[in-house]
Amino acid sequence: MLRKFGKLAAVAAVATAAVSLVSAPASAADTAYNTRTLWVGGYPRETDADACTTRTLYLNSGTYTWKQIRDLARYPGRDIYLAAGTYTWTDCLHPHDNYYQQTSTLDKAGSSPASLTGPAFTTLSGDMTFGSLLDPHF
Repeated sequence: MLRKFGKLAAVAAVATAAVSLVSAPASAADTAYNTRTLWVGGYPRETDADACTTRTLYLNSGTYTWKQIRDLARYPGRDIYLAAGTYTWTDCLHPHDNYYQQTSTLDKAGSSPASLTGPAFTTLSGDMTFGSLLDPHF
């Protein structure tokens, strides 16, 4: 009789643990980043080379907030629905005469690329981090 009670108690404990795991809230997916740090001059020229960073990643389908990054700032971007698939994610810093422009693109084979273009800006000489982030809503 004691042995049956022990087995019953063990089954009840396993069932309780299983229910606890099922009812635990799922954690949100992590924010993804595509950034690069480089030294920039304070007075760029149109003939200076673009600086870009590219990564390939698989994304689940869903809505993401996509924002550009410049140093510690996160610039207003947009919410975007992305179908599941492998994307090429590129962020570039384009020098012009005395200012820079930042662009971000997400490209999935068979689909039109999505893009963000930040406002023109100037900066002092020094290290700068630029790029973008994708923050999933799930």
